[in-house]
Amino acid sequence: MTKQAVFSLSLLLIFLFHCTQTLAQGPDIIKILEKPGEFTVFVRLLKSTGVADQLNGELQQSNTGYTVFAPNDKAFSELRSGTINSLSDLQKVQLIQFHVLATTVSLSNFQTLSNPVPTQAGDTSAGEFPLNVSSSGKQVQLSTGVVLATLGNILHSDDSLIVYQVDKVLLPLDIFRSYVPSTDTADQAPAKSPPVAAKVNESSAVSLIRDIGMWVYIGIAVNIAAFSL
Repeated sequence: MTKQAVFSLSLLLIFLFHCTQTLAQGPDIIKILEKPGEFTVFVRLLKSTGVADQLNGELQQSNTGYTVFAPNDKAFSELRSGTINSLSDLQKVQLIQFHVLATTVSLSNFQTLSNPVPTQAGDTSAGEFPLNVSSSGKQVQLSTGVVLATLGNILHSDDSLIVYQVDKVLLPLDIFRSYVPSTDTADQAPAKSPPVAAKVNESSAVSLIRDIGMWVYIGIAVNIAAFSL
């Protein structure tokens, strides 16, 4: 075998090895979310909590795959100031895990899920980490008991990982049961007008007082006249 043939064979083996390693690694959740450039907060939390490394590692071994719901930066900006920073390290991990399902769910399969849907955050019982899914045609909504989010674009889809954009951060009930949305319409509600019945009663009371006053004056006048006689 000539040196040129050996060299060509070596290049081919290196190429095949690189392809095999790439396929074995599978998708990278961080690279997927960094590409659009509008998931910087979610990416930062995925990294700081260690959920990204855990997910990328498990993607190489899982037989069922994973589904990730990714809120964009706009969704995070709609939260009350300090919402994320006020969480403990454990709560931040649970928050991000609440956005991950341990199975791939295609858009057409959401209607087959049984509520509450289990997430990587754990317990789905009432008051803990329940996630309820409702599907109508191509529209899918996710209810946490705190917020109602709508599924958006598919950012990535293969046999091992499906990533959807969601328009709200999924706030689990266990952590955010007392959360008040930043747009509190209750504070902006206009003052209510008194009920019609109240107005009628008030008017009747004034009229009654006026009538009583008139009869008092008449009575006094009659008594004075009688006394004079």
